[in-house]
Amino acid sequence: MKSMLDKKLDKISDIWNHYIWEYKFCNSKIKFTPDVKSNYFGDILNYFSDTSNLIYGTKETKNFTSNIEISISFLQAIYIQQDFIEELLYIFKCNINKGDLKKDKNYSINREIRNELIGHPIRKIDINGTRQLLSSTIFSNSTNAHQISYIKYQLANNYKFEEINHRREDILNRHLVFTEKYFDIIISRLKNILFLFKKQLQNIELTLSTAPFENILKTVSNSFEYFYRTDYLYKPETLLRIHTLKDSNERYNSAIKKFYIELRKSLADTKDSIDDLINDTDRHSIEAEKSKVVIPKIIIIEGDGKYKDNNLPISYDYEIGKLSEKDSIGKFRIFSSFLKTKCKENKLVISEIENMEKNFDDDLEYYCSLHLIEEELSKRVKQ
Repeated sequence: MKSMLDKKLDKISDIWNHYIWEYKFCNSKIKFTPDVKSNYFGDILNYFSDTSNLIYGTKETKNFTSNIEISISFLQAIYIQQDFIEELLYIFKCNINKGDLKKDKNYSINREIRNELIGHPIRKIDINGTRQLLSSTIFSNSTNAHQISYIKYQLANNYKFEEINHRREDILNRHLVFTEKYFDIIISRLKNILFLFKKQLQNIELTLSTAPFENILKTVSNSFEYFYRTDYLYKPETLLRIHTLKDSNERYNSAIKKFYIELRKSLADTKDSIDDLINDTDRHSIEAEKSKVVIPKIIIIEGDGKYKDNNLPISYDYEIGKLSEKDSIGKFRIFSSFLKTKCKENKLVISEIENMEKNFDDDLEYYCSLHLIEEELSKRVKQ
């Protein structure tokens, strides 16, 4: 049962990290207050996971003091998790408040046990202007690994001795039912947000072929802004400049084509990921199972250390990766020289490398040239 709750908590965390936190469209659907923006939500999830060990871990001991310690930790951890769930219901606008929770016996019974023993072991009230003892509780020697027992004296019973026993299993089962119920409510709410977000992404897709470029950039900024973090060139103002230049040189036209291709792919991939979360499926695991085992190619090396297989394809990934880092002009010259050696017959590549060096401090020129080189070399690799 705990593993199932862990999976539900992981799902809440995944949706938060990849959608609610990243996209304005999604966080506009919750109470994204300054407190929540500080990401204390992450602290809640971590603390929730930590306290689970106190609730679901069982320790057998005959020592009375140890049993009291374990019982206090157990009840207090449940109390904390109840508060966390109440906070999550508030953050995600589930329209459930503390008053609603108090009507749930799986919440109220456990909370009352904790309050009697830990929160308010001595309770007093004013009766006709006189402060009077309402009740007092103290752990009894019957407390063990399987039950929590305490002695209670209360005004309603004329302060007569009472020993109250609660099976830990009953307390635990109530908390499991409570946690699962409200996790499901929270997940259902988050899935609804994802459903609306997917519709928004579909609307973006419909505009890509017809809307003015500037309008597309604004729409992405408002609803799919994380995409702008995926490439050095993907800043609205930079893309607008490139778009105005696209007919003057192939490097700019190539950058705009790349933007459209990658935007469409990112939208499609995000929709697929949303479907996985909504339908509780794992597309990546399914695809991994279907994939075939690749048998590595064995290359025979001659005695002089040279490859005997002259058909081994040339790779440009290392040089392209280093050039994309744009570390320093010195390193640029080193790695671009490697690429020039491999592509000495390719005039386009040589020309774009020269443009990159000439415009090393201009990200627009530098990365437009690099992207055109990538496009050109990818054609050669496929041949």
